[in-house]
Amino acid sequence: MTTTKTRAKTKATKPSTENTTRQAAASERKTRLLIALVCVGLSALAVVPFFFMGRSETGVGALELRMPTTHDMFLHYDQMRCFYNGLAAGRIYPRWEEETNRGFGAPTTSYYPPGIYYLTSAFYAITRDWVRTLLDSLLLMMIASAAGMYIYARQVMGRAAAVAAMAAYILLPYHLLDQYQRGAIAELLVFVWMPFMLFFGERVMRPAADSGKRSVLLNIAGLAASYGALLWSHPPTAYQFTLGFGVYVLVLSVIRKEWKGLIPAGAAMALGMGLAAVYLLPAFIEQDFIHKEYVSDVWPYHKTYVFVHDLYNAGMHSGFFKLIDWIWITGTVLIAISAFTLLWLKRHVLSSAPALKQRVTAWLVLGGVASFMMTKASMPIGNLIPKIDIGVFTWRMLAITTLVIALLAGAFTQAAIDAARQRLRSERLLFASLAAFIIVGGLVCSVVVVARPVTHEDVFEPEPEHFNRATIPSTAIDDPTELPDEIPQAELADDNGIVEVQEWKPEHRVIRVELTGDDELLVRTFNFPGWTATVDDQQVPIKSSEDLADMEIELHPGAHRVTLDFLDTRVRRTFRIVTLCSFGLLIVLGFAGLIPRTRARAKAAEA
Repeated sequence: MTTTKTRAKTKATKPSTENTTRQAAASERKTRLLIALVCVGLSALAVVPFFFMGRSETGVGALELRMPTTHDMFLHYDQMRCFYNGLAAGRIYPRWEEETNRGFGAPTTSYYPPGIYYLTSAFYAITRDWVRTLLDSLLLMMIASAAGMYIYARQVMGRAAAVAAMAAYILLPYHLLDQYQRGAIAELLVFVWMPFMLFFGERVMRPAADSGKRSVLLNIAGLAASYGALLWSHPPTAYQFTLGFGVYVLVLSVIRKEWKGLIPAGAAMALGMGLAAVYLLPAFIEQDFIHKEYVSDVWPYHKTYVFVHDLYNAGMHSGFFKLIDWIWITGTVLIAISAFTLLWLKRHVLSSAPALKQRVTAWLVLGGVASFMMTKASMPIGNLIPKIDIGVFTWRMLAITTLVIALLAGAFTQAAIDAARQRLRSERLLFASLAAFIIVGGLVCSVVVVARPVTHEDVFEPEPEHFNRATIPSTAIDDPTELPDEIPQAELADDNGIVEVQEWKPEHRVIRVELTGDDELLVRTFNFPGWTATVDDQQVPIKSSEDLADMEIELHPGAHRVTLDFLDTRVRRTFRIVTLCSFGLLIVLGFAGLIPRTRARAKAAEA
């Protein structure tokens, strides 16, 4: 009788347990959906208004996109169009920008990272509208950066605190300054990868006993992919964050008294460099082929410190540089207040969350170092760091302090929640106020001093011609405006025949020539290492003209088919192989980490 009653109770309990599980799962799905909607909604709120702010004298419809003029958009607009043309012509990695410098071209994406242009090309293939492409690209980047911040913050914070960090990351002024005033779309892509590097970097540094060898492999792959993507996006900021990331992992190692994690972290970084080797290392090795001194001469790194800005265009952009200084001041003050509050005055509040306290300490050190390195006082240290001038502007490290301050907003929110649980009223009010100040203050600052001035800018219009001084071949003239603009794509030096351009693609040209006597074919393209000429399927040398450094090819009487192709040099071929091998290793590591997890889940489902 007792056994029968027990069975009846068990049967009655099972449906109740199943219902509870279903309700919990449904509630979890709703919560995740709400967080996703907040992520997308805040990102749209931050990004979309920009595309309706341009001032038009002719008048446009209320819903017509009118992107305002920004500092760098002229450069990016032309480069992304030319990159798309290269992809459309069948190149996987287009390196030659054919339309710049009055048609003489330049190896732009051999020296400027093309990561952002792959993204814009993908959207343009769908929209066929470049302004719409920029809107879609910037919105996707903002959503991805916000999601990355949430995923990372969630490791040591509750959902509410992680959402606070995500909101701050979206709304803080320097993040939006890159879009609204600078038009620095490549640097904006960096905001996507920094949180993911911290996410995978911390996991890689866990002791193997805590995470398992398979998990370590997966996290190495994640860190390598994030770092490789960072390098493909914007090397100046990537170099600065590489230094910052090194500081961060060292601080974590000191706090944890665990050094073994530095080895897999270093291996992942090396693999990440391998993923970007096809771009990064040829650009470094072949830098003498271009006017490499142009950037350092025009924007000397050690004259770009906050409060210094000793640059040729400082007067023209005085308001912008003042804004940079104020963003630095407020960021540095917030980092100092956070250190004082969280690590000393109210340190007991985080005592119940040792993992968060460790991260807060490391974040504060990272933010403090980045803030210091933007000041002139850091020059003696900066002079000791190899190639630090790759960053071009010291204040680009505001991207790092933006990351740190957003995380501190999350930490304050979590501290306020923990204080409320412990019924510490004064601490709860203090931490909640600081979190609100960062998020709301960031929003107000972004609206008033970042977005509002843009409403006075004219609608963006592409420049009639584009010059790329930094990547002009070293054999050519320094000033591309001195190049002639009314010469044909191909002509004969002595007019001993006729010339017909049959095909003219960015990196492939076919020219038919009929000569009555010896002559030279002149091609309006800079002769740069990689260009190869064949005449009637026989390779011939290309000479550079003395005055313009464009191509000259000697031809004999008769009909000829001249083919020009921009091919990889030995250096580019070598590091293309390195990148392919690195990508293969990345896939192997990823599968090695994922397969055991898949098997474990299958066994759990069977049980």
